[in-house]
Amino acid sequence: MVNTDGASNGNPGPAGAGGVIRDAMGNWLGGFVVNIGTATAALAELWAIFHGLELAWKLGFRVVKLASDSQLAIQLIQDRQDPIHPYATLLGLVRRKLSQDWLVNLSHTYREGNRVADWLSKHSLVYPYGMHELVDPPLGVVPLIMDDLMGVTFERRVVANSPSSIS
Repeated sequence: MVNTDGASNGNPGPAGAGGVIRDAMGNWLGGFVVNIGTATAALAELWAIFHGLELAWKLGFRVVKLASDSQLAIQLIQDRQDPIHPYATLLGLVRRKLSQDWLVNLSHTYREGNRVADWLSKHSLVYPYGMHELVDPPLGVVPLIMDDLMGVTFERRVVANSPSSIS
């Protein structure tokens, strides 16, 4: 399982990406942070997916489930875009990576289910520019990993229309 996330402090602004690879039990197998420089949130999400796929391939995984909390990024990858789309080059890189000899399932997850990758993406800005592979998890993310291993759940609040506002 690969979880990825991108973050931008501003849109555009200082941006980074992060991700984690775990086994079926939730144990850390590897991770990464990427200080992108200045980018939009959507671009940071796409870079996170690209680097997550790169690391999974490098580590030898050939059956992969990748989850991102960016429905937009997943949709951009799955839709065939116009070649003049602003992200066309990066989308092409991601699609080329997906077309390699492996089985990859892209899916959307909510932010509550992506807390480790979210932490890594925000933490990426303390690293120098570029991609940094993490053999061991940074100390700050260990409590989140432990929560996942113990099955800690979180409520997701949804705003619903009141009956009086529905016509």
